[in-house]
Amino acid sequence: MIAQDMKYTALYWALRFVETELDVHRKSYNGYEITIYAEEQTVDFGSKIRCGGRYPLTSHKAFVVLECVDRLLQEGYLPEQISIGELFDITLHKENGLVGFTCFTWGEEFGGTTDGFADRRVDYTSRLVSGLLEYKYVIHADGFDISSDRDSCRNTVTASADFEIAGRELVTYKGKEPTVFVPEGIVTIGASAFWNNTFVKKVILPDSLERIGGDCFYYCTNLENVTIPEKVSVMGNNPFAGCPKLSLQNKSPHFTLEYGVLYSRKKTDLIYYPIAKKEKEFTVPDTVTCLGKHCFFSCDTLEKIVIPESVIRMENNPFSGCTKLSVENHSPYYHFENGVIYNKYKTAVIGCLNGTKLERLVLPDTVVLISRNSFWNCKGIKNLVISENVDRIGYNPFAGCQNLLLESNSPKFLSENGVIFNADKTEILCTTNRAVGKRFLVPEGIKEIGRSAFSGCLDMECIDLYGVTCIDKSAFTGCTSLTEVYIPDSVTYIGEWAFAYCTALHKISISRSTKVDKNAFNECPVQIEWRN
Repeated sequence: MIAQDMKYTALYWALRFVETELDVHRKSYNGYEITIYAEEQTVDFGSKIRCGGRYPLTSHKAFVVLECVDRLLQEGYLPEQISIGELFDITLHKENGLVGFTCFTWGEEFGGTTDGFADRRVDYTSRLVSGLLEYKYVIHADGFDISSDRDSCRNTVTASADFEIAGRELVTYKGKEPTVFVPEGIVTIGASAFWNNTFVKKVILPDSLERIGGDCFYYCTNLENVTIPEKVSVMGNNPFAGCPKLSLQNKSPHFTLEYGVLYSRKKTDLIYYPIAKKEKEFTVPDTVTCLGKHCFFSCDTLEKIVIPESVIRMENNPFSGCTKLSVENHSPYYHFENGVIYNKYKTAVIGCLNGTKLERLVLPDTVVLISRNSFWNCKGIKNLVISENVDRIGYNPFAGCQNLLLESNSPKFLSENGVIFNADKTEILCTTNRAVGKRFLVPEGIKEIGRSAFSGCLDMECIDLYGVTCIDKSAFTGCTSLTEVYIPDSVTYIGEWAFAYCTALHKISISRSTKVDKNAFNECPVQIEWRN
């Protein structure tokens, strides 16, 4: 799903809106402009699209409407052919009649289309996942329905039990073969499909493949060979991050592979820089406008990167895991100070170079957002003060900061002994190994352990979760000293990867009524004791 805080700009950038003023994002369609006001959470669709004023971006459905309008304009329809909120969520006025779009939140069942005259009616939904925009639709016309995934439903690909396949999408590969032949007929490889598979050395992708999801081969540490097939035209966030042995080949005309570095076709997006490259310095080409999420992930040979003026976007901490790196920045859209990367207005922390060493970092008062993963694995920072104007913190930005102690001057976030809570102290948002120590007792009144909240707390041996009702995604990943956990009956949900890579965790007790998401105990030697 789209981030809960609708001010987040990931979707805006995925649609290629550019921040031209503070919190103001614009995009031109052959001279016609649409403007998003992020702070107000509204979009101005311009004078030709009939809307009746600024449209509020306060729900997931609203983002679906925005994405659908963008798709229609990209397909060549004119702004004056589009109206919003009249008969349908979107009405497309064509020469041969009206098309009415009813938009749905992803995962919501299609149906109950608004009554109203239209020659064709369309149920439509979309989402942004791991940098990839996905969409589905059903067209109702002339007494029959046409579904966007009709073919994938009828032409389901069959394969061995090692493959989890939905229609023509490879969702997950669970096997241990060194050479993997992805079945012909697969059109999409889903996000994280091969995540942390340390057995695979070579993956043969089918000629039918068109889309590769973000983080697809993340941490496949023994992966040596992948060739991008000719039909692949869409790719999510760096699918090859954390693959130190990979030699990548490319047959697709939609991408450019140059000296091992993978770009979009016109070299405007830098997607992947190989860990195996030996050069100590790299100058980003001046065609590049975007450094993709984790594009230089764990490229620890690099000691210097030169960023040109052309770069207007850095996605989620592109330099994470580069401990020796210094950056020569010429982009007017970003500001580097003491190893910390800010946007040009210094209202957002984008990232921090892993080699940064500071006894005490007080964030500037201008900062309102600390982006997720922004301080990941920054072991050289001892104390950090969250300034008073910060009102948004992404998923634990301080995971892996073993020596860090956190403080907060913001009324939106409480801090006690290095642990950060939400304002009413019902959720633990983030903490660090230094703050937690060997034993941790969850304070009374806490209902939720936030996403990645305890990630990387290496010394924690036990935790008392009394009163907790929800353990979110990746909450305890990499807590390698954790040995036994008792999950109380109050816990109704344990998220994906919640205890992943807790390599000493051998015993956990859980009520059978607790919902446990997939991969919650990935890479754990745990024996689960189910209680009635």
